[in-house]
Formats: sequence, structure tokens, C-alpha cells
Amino acid sequence: MSITASQLKEIRQEFAHLKPAVVMLDGNRAMTVKQVIFALAPTLERMKKRGFDTQELVEKLREKGIEVKAQTLTKYLTEARRQREGQKAKKKDTPPPASATAKAPAIPPSPTQNNDRPRPLWGPHLPPDHPQNHR
Repeated sequence: MSITASQLKEIRQEFAHLKPAVVMLDGNRAMTVKQVIFALAPTLERMKKRGFDTQELVEKLREKGIEVKAQTLTKYLTEARRQREGQKAKKKDTPPPASATAKAPAIPPSPTQNNDRPRPLWGPHLPPDHPQNHR
């Protein structure tokens, strides 16, 4: 089955306007405790910086219906922090576009740019059979 570019465009437009039979709102989906802690991690980290200890955070979460042990909370917050740092590192490690780093190759000057005298290939000393050595 082959599809033309115009057919592909029509399919894309039609799919963009489709509505699902049952709407599952993102706000109504059940989340695991780990997902909740990951989502709240920046807020919980700020609370710790303001002076809340881990046990106090556990109690505040329990008041909101989130049951988690102190050890588990610490583990999840550490994982969330590492995940965020990993994402930051990936962004920093991304190389710049090739056009920004591409440089023209270095071209040595031609003999005409060097007072019309070619450089000797053997270095500063002349070979033994050179006429200047036999004066």
C-alpha cells in the first residue's frame, strides 16, 4: 500500500480532530506514591531547606492522604534529585550545532606569501652536499 504526501496530510488533519470515545482526564488518573513524591520533590526539597525534617514531611503527606515511610521518602527524593541532575547534565552535554563549531582547515602559507623563498624540508641545517657548504 502506497500513500501519497497529500493523503498523509489528510490523515494527519483527520487524526488531529478525532475525539476519544472515553475521555480520561490527566487529573483523574491514579498515581503511585512514588509518582506523587517525584511530582512534589521540588516543593518537599524547599520545605527541607526551610527547616522541616523528614519525619515532619511524612506527617504532612499523611495529612493529605499520602502514606509513605520516612526511609522511602528519603529514597524517592534522592532518586528524583538524581533524575533532575541527569536531565540537566544531558542538556549541558549536548554539542552545539555543527555550523557553529565547523572551522575552515588550516592551510599553510604558500611559498609566494613567504618572500618567494621555499622553506627547506630538512630543517635549519643544510645538507652536506649543498653549494653553500663548499665555499
